[in-house]
Amino acid sequence: MLEWHERYEVGIESIDNAHKEIFRVINRLHKMIRVGGNTRWAAAEAVKYLKTYVLKHFQDEEEYMLSIGFRDYETHKSIHDGMRDKIVPRLYSQMESANYSDETITLFLTVCEKWLNKHIIGHDRELLKYLKSEEEEATPEA
Repeated sequence: MLEWHERYEVGIESIDNAHKEIFRVINRLHKMIRVGGNTRWAAAEAVKYLKTYVLKHFQDEEEYMLSIGFRDYETHKSIHDGMRDKIVPRLYSQMESANYSDETITLFLTVCEKWLNKHIIGHDRELLKYLKSEEEEATPEA
C-alpha cells in the first residue's frame, strides 16, 4: 500500500494530483487482492486503467518539462521510456498470460510502487528544485 506523504510533492498541482491518482488505483488493486473472490475481471480493468493513466501521465509530464525548458528532460524521458516500453509491457504480458492471477498482479503492483517511490523522490522532485532555481535567478537582488 502506498501512502501519500509531503516528500512526494513536486510542487506542480497537476503532477501531484496525477501521482495521487496513481497511488489511489494501486491501493484499490491491493484491496481487491486482499478481499479475494472473483476479482480477476475488476483487477484486469483496474490494471488497464492504471497502465493507460500512467502512460498519459508520462506524456503530460514530458510536455510540461519541455514547456519550462527543463534541463534534464532527455534523461527523465529515457527513464519514462524504460518503464513505458520495457517494464510495463513485460509485466502486463505476464498478467495476461496468467489470467491476472493474484501473484502477477502483486508483482505488477510491487514493481510499480518501488519504481514510483524511487522515481518521484529521485527524479520528479528535480522539477521542484529546477523551478526554485529558475525563480531565484529571475528575482532581482535588492
